[in-house]
Amino acid sequence: MDITEFNDLVALVMESNLKPPHSLFHGGYDDWHARARLAHFLAMPEFDKTAIAIELFKTIVEVDTNEENPEDVEEKVFALQRLSSCLRVEKNTLEESLNSISLAIELAEGTDFLYKYILRGELWADRWITLHMQNKTNIAIAEANEKIEIYEEIPIEHNSYLYYAYRFKAQVAGSNGTTLIAKDFMHKALSFMEVKEEFQEALEVAFSADHDNASWILSDIDKATPPLDKCHWDI
Repeated sequence: MDITEFNDLVALVMESNLKPPHSLFHGGYDDWHARARLAHFLAMPEFDKTAIAIELFKTIVEVDTNEENPEDVEEKVFALQRLSSCLRVEKNTLEESLNSISLAIELAEGTDFLYKYILRGELWADRWITLHMQNKTNIAIAEANEKIEIYEEIPIEHNSYLYYAYRFKAQVAGSNGTTLIAKDFMHKALSFMEVKEEFQEALEVAFSADHDNASWILSDIDKATPPLDKCHWDI
């Protein structure tokens, strides 16, 4: 991609209904932040330019971040996470997807920052989902169990590692048709996140379903769960 094509794509995004502030792309093609931000937009369904988004995301894989600046680190982690999700769509790029999310985890866990948007537990969940898609579910479960063993004894109330570890185990149990076990794991997952009173009734309804379609029940539980980006997390 050259500067002219980059500028044309910025103009495309700027003229869309989303109308992002032009300051997001102020640094132009030479600024990796601007390339990453453009890629995030192009990966959206309304633009249907995932291949170009992947190309842009890949240009930031090797860039250095300011490790003293949490926003800088978080922006690269988020870009690597989104790159991984774009690559996860095709079977032939699953290994690339795994590499990208593993790099995101390594970068995110290289600091003690409590990020504004990124959840370390979610990054690990993306890795486990990718491993599951590669038929390496045993590795993913072992890693989830390791996170549970490490963090469950630590007195941290709202713990993204534990929420996502138990949620992944619930998803695997559901895919294996063990509905009651899946529900138990989701109960455990929710015990490690902030659930305000206003969400309790909908969750109780979702859990009380007496049919045996585990994927349906887990989907309803997710719909009744508080928005994860609106919850308070301690880690």
